[in-house]
Amino acid sequence: MSLSQSQLQLAGVPRTMILTTRARADEDRRSNGLFRDRHAREWSNRLPWDEDLASFYGKSEQAGWAIRADHYDRAAQRHIAMSQHPLVVELGAGLSSRYHRLQQDNLSWINLDLPEVNAIRTQLDRETANYQFIGASALEWEWMDLLPPRPPEEIMFIAEGLLMYFEPEMVVELIARMRERFPGSTFMFDIVSVSYRRGAKKLAALGAPLHWFVKDLDEVTRMGVELVEAHSLFQLHPERWGMWRLLTWLPFVRTMTSILETKLKP
Repeated sequence: MSLSQSQLQLAGVPRTMILTTRARADEDRRSNGLFRDRHAREWSNRLPWDEDLASFYGKSEQAGWAIRADHYDRAAQRHIAMSQHPLVVELGAGLSSRYHRLQQDNLSWINLDLPEVNAIRTQLDRETANYQFIGASALEWEWMDLLPPRPPEEIMFIAEGLLMYFEPEMVVELIARMRERFPGSTFMFDIVSVSYRRGAKKLAALGAPLHWFVKDLDEVTRMGVELVEAHSLFQLHPERWGMWRLLTWLPFVRTMTSILETKLKP
């Protein structure tokens, strides 16, 4: 059964999850898609399309969100393969269906997002013993007490499309709190630079303004993380970027949005 607009009642940043869910659903529909995602397709079919979002969704946006999801998938797969009892925690999970794409018997997974987002997920998705939902902001530190115990090397935190919505000082505090509780754990997130003005203006018009713009990678490592890998989003799967592919040699384009895999320093 489809959900109604009154059931969604989304505004600001949570509203963007309709866009990213549709992007993964459309990727599943491609004969040569980067991944298969039956759940995103089913959920997207049940979500009412907000016509106000139409101007935020096009070919390049769909490609970007799908490419980003695929890159996170591959990193999470590596973490799972190297861990005996892996725990993955998605911060600001929205309607991520990553668990279903990567599901394995030894895998524990936590999806964390605001209570109003969690209420929608529970209408579309189902918890199990190894797959749990927490309704809270990533900036409400109590969620850290709810995680099952694991050695730090077996924990991976994912913040896909999240941290740029936080004020810089809140990003600093979040990382500090995570370092204190989970030193040595993997923390993967994406960043945007000040050159991401066009995308920032569009998101602000949607009621989801960006606040954290990164000048360089040194700014991130000074927060207390060790950089493992950094990839420019526009240089991943260049065959999908059309004209953007021709512009990635320009530094301000290449660094516009990047995905970082880091370790939380003790």
